[in-house]
Amino acid sequence: MKVLVRGLRAGVGAARLREALASYVRVKEVELIDEGDGAHPWAWVDLDLDDVDPMTVWKLVANLDRRYIAGCHTRWHVPAYRAR
Repeated sequence: MKVLVRGLRAGVGAARLREALASYVRVKEVELIDEGDGAHPWAWVDLDLDDVDPMTVWKLVANLDRRYIAGCHTRWHVPAYRAR
């Protein structure tokens, strides 16, 4: 499941973020987005929680929100699902 992570600072790479998150959750992929405001990038983090009930994901995100991770005061968001 992909979640949005904001509050990152310039210079934090995908590998560093993945390493910092390893003690909390398994991560499949980190996609850093630094277009626009390069001083404040954000990331799509694909958590290895596809077979977990959605409430567990919400609880994890609530626990990680506003936590200091990889030298950054992060903000976590679960995007609303939209069927096509």
